[in-house]
Amino acid sequence: MEGELADMLKLFVSDIDGTLMNARKEITEEDVQAIKEASRLGVAICLASGRMYEEITKVMEVLDTACYAVCQNGATIIGLDGEVLRSNVFASELALSLQAATKLPGFVPVICSSDCNYVLHATEHTERVGRRFLTPLQENPQLVDEIQNGLAVTKFSIYGEIPDLEALLKQLQEQYGDQITASFSDPDGIDVMPNGVDKGAGIRLLMEHIGVSADGVACIGDSFNDLAMFRACEQSFAMSHSPQAIREEAAFVADTVGSAIKRLL
Repeated sequence: MEGELADMLKLFVSDIDGTLMNARKEITEEDVQAIKEASRLGVAICLASGRMYEEITKVMEVLDTACYAVCQNGATIIGLDGEVLRSNVFASELALSLQAATKLPGFVPVICSSDCNYVLHATEHTERVGRRFLTPLQENPQLVDEIQNGLAVTKFSIYGEIPDLEALLKQLQEQYGDQITASFSDPDGIDVMPNGVDKGAGIRLLMEHIGVSADGVACIGDSFNDLAMFRACEQSFAMSHSPQAIREEAAFVADTVGSAIKRLL
């Protein structure tokens, strides 16, 4: 079975946070070398993340490997030379409505464009949330006006307490229905994207661009926003520390990205 996988593998897709990179923003040398070896053997590498492209490029620098990028959970798909293969944004009216609906006590909403992550006002709470990003959050009190004037919003990330986020997620899904795609992306955060935007849709577009079928693609992730890419790939790996519901959806379980690649190659 593993020999057959090695012969078929054309594209390997890795989530970043909690999968390739730990909470201290570290990537192990084992994982770096495994990705380099896969690339050397002709396997295309893709990083699929809720992060924007500028942040993902910093991960590519550590890997020292050219990678495709599924950014912001599929809002933007970037090719090897940095060209935008597809970009999805909210209509202005929907973005304004979501901004109002997520500006609630107890939450830290981050409003994302393709190249910047914004908060309306900097506070100790936004500073705490900002530490998890690889580029600084930008304070912009005029953000609502800029959205009205055409600023393209690709994603909303909302952080808070888990029970409150679960209630908010249910409320948003009831209020907006198929206008949005929303899920947990962090233990304490949910992401809201335009309808039809998720990692799975992004990977399918990339598969079409490269010219590979699902049986030539493997992926690995650890969170609920990775489930869509599990369904897009024939060979899916869940990190062993993932919630049980995530592990049950994957074909395999792995302790590290490196061990998943070794199993495939």
